[in-house]
Amino acid sequence: MKPEYYDQFEEITAKNHEASLEEPGVLRFDVLKDEQNPGVYALYEMYRDSGAILAHKESKHYKKWRDQAEPMMTHPRHGMDFTILYPKSES
Repeated sequence: MKPEYYDQFEEITAKNHEASLEEPGVLRFDVLKDEQNPGVYALYEMYRDSGAILAHKESKHYKKWRDQAEPMMTHPRHGMDFTILYPKSES
């Protein structure tokens, strides 16, 4: 994140966070800030299923956040997919 945008990024990301938690398929949406590296953020997102991910990516608030946030970044965003090992799923 470009230093001049830290505060603005946190503001727009807070709005995206709040709106994302209102989506029925969003189980978790955490916004993390690296304590050792200013300007490094992570969004930890958990969705009910792949349909919920697609719905999120098509949401108005996500598209607005993406369009506002990308020019503030020093590097392109990248996502990583994980499988939960623990706690074990009850299903």
